[in-house]
Amino acid sequence: MNGLAVGQVQEKRNSGDTRGWDTYWQGARDSDAYASGGVSHPAVAAFWDETLASVLPRYGRARILDIATGSGAVIESLARHGAEQNFDVTCVDISEAAIEGVRKRFPDVTGVVADANEIPLDSGGFDLVTSQFGIEYAGLHAFDEATRLLDDGGILMLLIHIRPGSIYEECAAARTAVERTRRCDFVPLAIRFFEAGFAAVRGADRTPYDRAGTALNPAIQEVGAILAEYGEHVAGDTIIRLYSDIQRIHNRIQHYDPNEVLAWLGSMQTELAQYEERMTSMCDAAFDDKQFDEVCQRLRERGLDVDRAEALRPNGSALPLAWILQATRGSQKEAE
Repeated sequence: MNGLAVGQVQEKRNSGDTRGWDTYWQGARDSDAYASGGVSHPAVAAFWDETLASVLPRYGRARILDIATGSGAVIESLARHGAEQNFDVTCVDISEAAIEGVRKRFPDVTGVVADANEIPLDSGGFDLVTSQFGIEYAGLHAFDEATRLLDDGGILMLLIHIRPGSIYEECAAARTAVERTRRCDFVPLAIRFFEAGFAAVRGADRTPYDRAGTALNPAIQEVGAILAEYGEHVAGDTIIRLYSDIQRIHNRIQHYDPNEVLAWLGSMQTELAQYEERMTSMCDAAFDDKQFDEVCQRLRERGLDVDRAEALRPNGSALPLAWILQATRGSQKEAE
């Protein structure tokens, strides 16, 4: 792999729309992967391992571009093939935090912070262009951009969110659960409750504390109903952790620092809003049958042969995980 420092090839900086993803990638954990995009599902890892093993031997030193790289799931699979071949790998993401995270783990990879619709790299510069649950967020023009970057004989290999699908259904449930948690004002009411509670611990009148507790009770009941309906693990355990931590802090309120607790609740209010935004964007990005067919036709119109266009469906799964889209740019010399 040919190393290049992050920031050495950068054109577009993050906009306000990427801040939620920056926050996510800064604190992303492996346990959140399936709930937030399916990257840890064994069928997804198996797809990349098997497909890359069949494709990479075609090239002496493959030039690889991973678009919307996120946590670097595709890079991980490429690394598992590193003992057999040397690759020149570049990863692109609109989130600077994502690029920094990937390059921290894989320092030989070139990192580029850019919008998938405008990637500041030369046309035809790559033998293999990949994306896992990412390129579809940027819209149809991003597929044109990926095609532009393919060399003759190059392969486009994508996993795309599918609707309906298991990941889509999970994201939709998480979005609704978080939206309901926010709509009942669980966190703002908890903030007022603890403000009054800490004051009461210091000897203030308990009346505001009791009133705040009464006001919070309906929200507690609503969050309990949400967890009963969607399960405790909905939204990557975010809601159950919040629910349980508030109860634990209340039971031992005299042992906690008021500033720390209130700051934590404020951060959770922001986190819930960003989580809902991410789940909404995931659901909106998913392709149904018609949209997927349109993308396949778009690639054909731009000179690519669509080699594989099907749903990734693990054994025993009622719903698919993703769309598989693999296409090859025919050699111009062969065309002549």
